Amino acid sequence: MANRSEFSATTGTHVSDELLNACAALFSSNYGIWGKSGFSPGTAGKRVKMSAARLREQSLSVPDQTVLATCKIDDKLVGHAFATVWSYDGGKVAWITQLVVDQSVRRRYIATQLLQAFKLHELFRDITAIGLASSHPASVNVLAKYSHVRLENIDIQFIALNAAKILKDTPINYLKPENVPLRGSLFENDCASGAISSAFTQFYVDHAEPLEALHEFMASGRWCLGELLEGHEFLVIVPVVVDY
Repeated sequence: MANRSEFSATTGTHVSDELLNACAALFSSNYGIWGKSGFSPGTAGKRVKMSAARLREQSLSVPDQTVLATCKIDDKLVGHAFATVWSYDGGKVAWITQLVVDQSVRRRYIATQLLQAFKLHELFRDITAIGLASSHPASVNVLAKYSHVRLENIDIQFIALNAAKILKDTPINYLKPENVPLRGSLFENDCASGAISSAFTQFYVDHAEPLEALHEFMASGRWCLGELLEGHEFLVIVPVVVDY
C-alpha cells in the first residue's frame, strides 16, 4: 500500500552498518547548511554533512545505552532519532543526540512519532527526564510533547536545577561540561544576551529557518527559552512521569 509508514526502535548494539550509513546520508541531505562562521573557511552556505564514522562517534559511542528510532515510508528511511540513556544524581535521563526528518515529509508529525516510539523500548521505561540541545524550536516543541507538556509550560526551573548534574554524568564526550558551557539567564548572573537556556556547542549552522520558527512561537506567546545566539543551541530538559 502506498505511503505506508513504519516506526521502530533499535538498541544501539543492533544497529547495522547499513542502517548507520543510511542515517548519515539522511542527515547530510536534510539537516541544514553552515552559517557565516561555518565549520571551516569556505563552508558557509554548504550543507552540513556527517559520515557514518562521525555519527557513530557522536551518537553511538555507548551502544548498549543508546536507542535508534527510525521511520520508513514504503521501505525508505525518512526520519531517525538517536537517544542515549544514563543515570545522574536524582534520576535517569534520556538525551536526544540527533533528530532528522526528510524535508519532503516534514509537518506530518514524524518527529513527534519518532520520540514517541522510544517509549516502547526497555531503556526508556524508567527514565525520569528527557533532554535535547537544538537550534530549532520545532525540536524543542517535539521534546515537550514527549511528556505531554505545552511548549509555553516548560518548567525552566527544572532545567536550572538539573542541567549541570545531568551533563556532569553524561557518557557522551561532546556534551561534557568542559566542552559545552551552559549559557543564558538560568546559568549566568547578569546575562544580557537575551538567552535563557542555551548551550554553547560551537555549532555554527545557519539560523535562518530556526529564527523564522522562533519568531512565530514568540509572537504567539508560546516561547520561554529566550533568544538563539550564534554557535549556541537551546537546552531543554523536561521531567518524565514514570508509569507503573
